[in-house]
Amino acid sequence: MSQLADLIWEQHHRVPHGAQPGTRRRDCLRVELPGAVHELSLTARIDHKGRRITQYLCDGVRLELEPLLTLTCPEVECPHARAMRLQWDRYHGRARQAPAAEPPRARPLIEEHSLVVDQQPYTARPARFACYTSCPNGAHDSIVIQKAGFDLFEQDTCVAGGIAEVYGTVRPRLPTLQAADAFLRAAHLLARAVIGALRHPRAPS
Repeated sequence: MSQLADLIWEQHHRVPHGAQPGTRRRDCLRVELPGAVHELSLTARIDHKGRRITQYLCDGVRLELEPLLTLTCPEVECPHARAMRLQWDRYHGRARQAPAAEPPRARPLIEEHSLVVDQQPYTARPARFACYTSCPNGAHDSIVIQKAGFDLFEQDTCVAGGIAEVYGTVRPRLPTLQAADAFLRAAHLLARAVIGALRHPRAPS
């Protein structure tokens, strides 16, 4: 779950239905997303009739819970979140700045990046992976999202890549070049340790 989902869960337990009238809790949260930062205020209270009242503010604007969860979803490539962010920008009369257009140039049919670890060459190739993804904020049902990542090759053999399940969410196993490099270095360290143990076995105690 995300920070916001955790905070809402905590509020429901600190100010539950049936709490004493006058019970009140207010929390603030700063949500940082690529291209946007939101200041959130969450207030839960029990009124004089025993009713639980909640109020959600985003940058000073009152929102219902579902659009708030969608707007602040940390899943950058989620189409629901992207659509909600566009609506939010239009509401505030601003447009998201499009990236500067690159001058036209010849591009290779297969984009590749060279990585060398312990003088061993590898090739990282960008790929898109269909990932069945649950919303970190719980704003909608799980959907398939095409996510960017890398496959790793040693000569013409794929040695790593694809997808992996991390805390219940399916993601590219190697989402960045840095992750690919770290994977290779860890694998080489493990291989050295195994070889060292085979060459110098410990005497039985």
